[in-house]
Amino acid sequence: MIRRILFICYANTCRTPAAEKLADYYAKKYELKGVSFDSAGWHIAFDHAQLETIDYITSKGIEMEDFSPKVITRSLIEKQDLIIGMERYQLTKIRNSFKNMKNHLKGKLYTLKEFNGAGKKDLNIPDPYKTGRKRYFEILEIVEKNVEQLILKVKKINQID
Repeated sequence: MIRRILFICYANTCRTPAAEKLADYYAKKYELKGVSFDSAGWHIAFDHAQLETIDYITSKGIEMEDFSPKVITRSLIEKQDLIIGMERYQLTKIRNSFKNMKNHLKGKLYTLKEFNGAGKKDLNIPDPYKTGRKRYFEILEIVEKNVEQLILKVKKINQID
């Protein structure tokens, strides 16, 4: 049973805040109950989500006021049933940073696209930081599509358990 999902990326200001908020939205839409979502990054550059992320999410009618970036920590990792990275290297960094948690992490680390069944050549969702508003929105649309798929998959998994 999957109850806690953590989205991770580099700075927790663009892709992962969007994933967290979109996951909440789609969980309600598809009546996925009893699952909580969180997000974190390796480096916190700002005390808020990027403006483009806020604009994208609020354009969907989703609130962003309560979001505050946070750093990946051992205690945060320990609580999760599923850890979803935006890029493959972020999962490698989790494995390397928390080597003594190898057994705990087994079967819990995926990129967002990988969890949804993407092929090995298409696992990453690139960081749109400093790429312009149009590219930001293109990337966030990819995040949204994949988060919606993740919610439907988790719902199915949780119904089987």
